[in-house]
Amino acid sequence: MPKYKLIVKEIEEAIRRGELAPYDQLPTVVELTKQYHVSRTTIEQVMDELEKLGLVSRKRGSGVYVKKVATRSFDKPLNTVSLCDGIDLDLSREPECVVHEFTVLKPDDHVRRELGLHEHSFTFYIKRSHLHDGKPLDMQYLYYPVEIFRDIRLTAAETSVRPWISENYEVTPDSFHKTLRAVNATPDEALVLSVGKGTPLLEVEQVGYLDDGRPFEYLLARFPGDLAEYQTVDSDSLPV
Repeated sequence: MPKYKLIVKEIEEAIRRGELAPYDQLPTVVELTKQYHVSRTTIEQVMDELEKLGLVSRKRGSGVYVKKVATRSFDKPLNTVSLCDGIDLDLSREPECVVHEFTVLKPDDHVRRELGLHEHSFTFYIKRSHLHDGKPLDMQYLYYPVEIFRDIRLTAAETSVRPWISENYEVTPDSFHKTLRAVNATPDEALVLSVGKGTPLLEVEQVGYLDDGRPFEYLLARFPGDLAEYQTVDSDSLPV
């Protein structure tokens, strides 16, 4: 695990334990570089990650402060898609999937640009659905560059690809950039998800980056609106 990730984890746990309380000011960048024996760049990465997680806020000319975050916000990452109440399933812990398609192909121009690939590049392509009681809950379309990963297994596609990557390659999935929109279900999606043709779906477009900055995953995930919701928290507005 990269050094900055270890520091992020240590600070996050200090916030969880209450050792760093809401509105506490974190040590300065210079103080943190000395404390952890790392470079200024590493500490800037730490601050970026803590801010992304919604745990701290930066105030220009003043410093970095712990935000007022409700305890429940530690249970799930901020800014993520979750299943609505009534469906007792954690997709990260029970990632059972049915794979509709698994192949290698030349991606379209949009996917190629998002993954930083040249025009002759190929990707692994996975089309799959998460399952609950044997029924599909979503549709996912995933692309992984062959030039980075040469032997992704079907067994990984049927569960979770990212842990398999971490176990089999000397790289670490690090950050993910999301875009949300509403789309209409295609005839194929309507059939798989048992919804009407043209039913509105929540679409999440996501690009994943490795800890060395390379994009490694392009994902489109589509969920029926009555099964999934987007979870986001403005932690400064939460009650004490």
